Amino acid sequence: MVDLHRMFAELRATVPDGPPDEVDFLFKHDNLPLPPPRLTSDRLHFRKIARDYNGWHRVDNLALYMDEQACRDLGLFLLACAFHDPEHSVLELSSAWSEVRNVVYRAQWPEDDPPVGLVQRPTTFRYFPSVTKKHPWLHEKDLSSLPLLALSNETESVLSDEEWRQRDTVFVESTTAGTVRLAELLLNAGCSWNKVREYELEGDAGFRGVAPMSAELRLHLPGSDHWRAHPELGGG
Repeated sequence: MVDLHRMFAELRATVPDGPPDEVDFLFKHDNLPLPPPRLTSDRLHFRKIARDYNGWHRVDNLALYMDEQACRDLGLFLLACAFHDPEHSVLELSSAWSEVRNVVYRAQWPEDDPPVGLVQRPTTFRYFPSVTKKHPWLHEKDLSSLPLLALSNETESVLSDEEWRQRDTVFVESTTAGTVRLAELLLNAGCSWNKVREYELEGDAGFRGVAPMSAELRLHLPGSDHWRAHPELGGG
């Protein structure tokens, strides 16, 4: 099976790491590889918790642990998905420590069943490495431009409390803009000069960072307090 990090190693080497806002890279169909139906990584580790707000509102909260290089590779994978919009691409997570086994991207609109009206697809994305914040989109008004991640099982059929607890598949359900936005954050988070070690993308009850109905997402890089709390991850 194709390894995520080997697949994007050559492209990763050409995408600038910085300095912030001084160099750029133009992403387009020609330099983004077509995501295969299945690929794998052993360097992405998800943990699942339930986030409780005020004792009456509970949401899924996903904690993603990854090193800087893996962070950028995941960003490149999401960009490639946004541009090529493959019918189906599954990133299998082989880490024994990860509680999520699959990250699934599906085409926004199947070629044989387009929606009524105009369909817009990306042609270019000019990327500048940029400074980020722990809550990067706190004041965003256009919620459709934020990431939307859904935690379920592979069949998307959860019928019992036990099946709910065993959910192990994350579906990328964002708009194209939301997927590209998350990809850009991952590219910036993985830059060698970046000092932010943790990101919190919360729902409307917290510090806004994801679209309505999305699972919340926390990113932990080496050196963060949460990373140091898990010596089994190594580094940091």
